[in-house]
Amino acid sequence: MTGGSIHQLFEERARRTPDHIAVITDSDRIAYERLDTEAGRLAAYLATNGGLPHSGSTVAICAQRPAEVLVAILAVLKAGHAYAVVDPGTPAQELHRLLAHADAVITNGSLLPRVDDGRGRTAICPDTAAADIAHTEAAPHDAAGRASGGPAAVLFTAGTTGSRTAVATGHDRLLAAYAAWSQVYGLSPEDRLLVTAPPAAVEFTGGWIRALCSGATLVLTERPVTAGRITAEQVTVADMSPATAAGLLDEELPSLRLLAVGGAPLRLDEQLRLQGLLPAVGARVLSVYGTAEVAGCGTWFEPEQLPGPVAHPERAAYLGLPFPGVAADLRKGRIWLTPPEGGDAVPTGDIGRRQGEGPLEFRGRTADRVTIDGRTVDTYRVETALADHPHIQDVVITGDRGRTGSRLIAFVVPSARAPFGAAPEGASLRAGLTGLVPTGDVPAAVVRLKKLPLNAAGKVDRAELPLPPIPGAVRASGKSGGSDDATEGAIAAAVGVSSGFLAAALTGVIFPGATDLTGVPGPWNALFVLLYLAEWLAFAVGMGFLAVGRGVMLRRSESRGLTTAAHLAIVYLLVAWWPQDNLYRLTAKTDWPQQAALVYAFNVPLMIAALIVLIWVVASLPAVRQRDR
Repeated sequence: MTGGSIHQLFEERARRTPDHIAVITDSDRIAYERLDTEAGRLAAYLATNGGLPHSGSTVAICAQRPAEVLVAILAVLKAGHAYAVVDPGTPAQELHRLLAHADAVITNGSLLPRVDDGRGRTAICPDTAAADIAHTEAAPHDAAGRASGGPAAVLFTAGTTGSRTAVATGHDRLLAAYAAWSQVYGLSPEDRLLVTAPPAAVEFTGGWIRALCSGATLVLTERPVTAGRITAEQVTVADMSPATAAGLLDEELPSLRLLAVGGAPLRLDEQLRLQGLLPAVGARVLSVYGTAEVAGCGTWFEPEQLPGPVAHPERAAYLGLPFPGVAADLRKGRIWLTPPEGGDAVPTGDIGRRQGEGPLEFRGRTADRVTIDGRTVDTYRVETALADHPHIQDVVITGDRGRTGSRLIAFVVPSARAPFGAAPEGASLRAGLTGLVPTGDVPAAVVRLKKLPLNAAGKVDRAELPLPPIPGAVRASGKSGGSDDATEGAIAAAVGVSSGFLAAALTGVIFPGATDLTGVPGPWNALFVLLYLAEWLAFAVGMGFLAVGRGVMLRRSESRGLTTAAHLAIVYLLVAWWPQDNLYRLTAKTDWPQQAALVYAFNVPLMIAALIVLIWVVASLPAVRQRDR
């Protein structure tokens, strides 16, 4: 299907069934005619007030509610431009990087300070300009025909292998993807399609297109997805991530005829369990796969594609067959996808295999493989080997990102069957992996987590996995080994005590007269004695921290350079008080050259040191938060 515009399919549905419910949210039901009118008015307002130099410009959408985003998407398309959805919760630096692609932005009034990056682009706030937009005449449908074949969206990759990358997508690709999805999903106006992906995800774009271009009802929610909500809204088709689907594994879903799971590969055993929750005859569970480069339209799998039983379904994840119009090729074990409307094949960064005429099988990501002692370790192979471990619910295997040496780390979410919720220790892992992977592929450390960190696309965010405190000393309880802590404590105590006594003994030698209290009446002389003791104690603590503090800090941060700077800054903040106060006491108050020298030698570096420590604390917060979960 080529020619025309993707939103014209929606407009045709709005003309044919104006009163049919297009969108169900947590608090509203929006008919096709109302949705079309609201989007048309915003499109006309954008055309007049957007300051866009030409058709085909990129308009960023950064709004809080999915329904607001949907109206803005349709408005941008109607106005003849391309949309790019950005999550308002994105960290400021990344948010501004993603917004750099935009010529204008549609946002909420409360988000204006966040989206303003100083570039002077036009910002339109439908909430604060609601009255003006309501009095704007909706853009005519035929005006949208000028966008035929042009740019439609800027989709962003999930960012699992680095920064999120922008992918320009045209109407032809989205139309071809819709035609391919239609043949596999078979949606009709009677369907209600639940989409759980956030608006910034590629899966959201696929979801709204499948629903609204088919005349079906799109169900959006900001609440946790439950089987009760699915049944109450009579949802017949659901799109969700494996993590969301896992929360439904113990509930029946009688209203569903089709459950599509995407965003990350779905294990075969989980797919079979989900299939058992759909009691309706002919109900299906699909595992769908597709990158931003192909608008999310890549391959689909259901167990019927298998030529026979699989011995270990918990160790297999299948990508299946290409959607109509798509090609899925293996080049030296790497998966390449051809977009649905044709063109050049694009690499996915994923590894696969195909046995005979069977479906394509997922075998991990090239970016997730790690090098240990000069040898490449297939972490996906280790993860799948542990998938049937009785005490493990989820597991991710990574390296230590070069921070503490060459070793493998297992991040484990204990299963409900684990005794007292404890994660298995190294011995249990070795037993479970014996004969399945090489000895060198057994993780050297285990970190217990309540859940794996996920990014906006529902994929495991490996950059947010907290590294363990001490190599080889992480226990199932998540606490570090006591012997290493005791050694560090002994070293710190020895260095600190000796340094404190040395400072007290040398004060009178290095700073003669600085601590002379002759003539100072009580109780003030006692207060000064306490001050001297505090200075010597701070010096002692600082010297002890100089000896062992860097190792302690490295366990809470991934940046060696910043951690080293912060370590030295903390040491300076502690030890500087002893020489500083003594020199101040020996300097006459009217000796301005000496006073200025002391200020710039001590006070300014103290401010800089405090700033460095603050930067390190802020940079380390994500790892600390994840470790505490």
